[in-house]
Amino acid sequence: MDDMPGSVILSDIKADLFKSMGHPARILILEMLLNGPVAVSRLRDDTGLEASNLSQHLGILRRQRLIVPSRKDGRLFYELSCSDVRGVLEAAGGLLGSVRMPDDNLQTAG
Repeated sequence: MDDMPGSVILSDIKADLFKSMGHPARILILEMLLNGPVAVSRLRDDTGLEASNLSQHLGILRRQRLIVPSRKDGRLFYELSCSDVRGVLEAAGGLLGSVRMPDDNLQTAG
């Protein structure tokens, strides 16, 4: 891997980042954190995920450093690690508004 160009390695790292965000539950979790720290109990209640499943999703987001944990009054909270995460979510929303979905071509073709 030492002989790989830096741009290829960076592409792999970016791909891993997008993979970590590539699940509806993880997107929902990130969106819930847009307004600040949220208790794990609330994340569980509002996502409807089982505790073990939620823990797996949080672990993936944590390993990619998209979220950070904190404790307050014995409760575990998570928050976005930086404002750039918000920017990625907003960019994705903007992109969705500007690209055509495959079904659009079928509806306008006839």
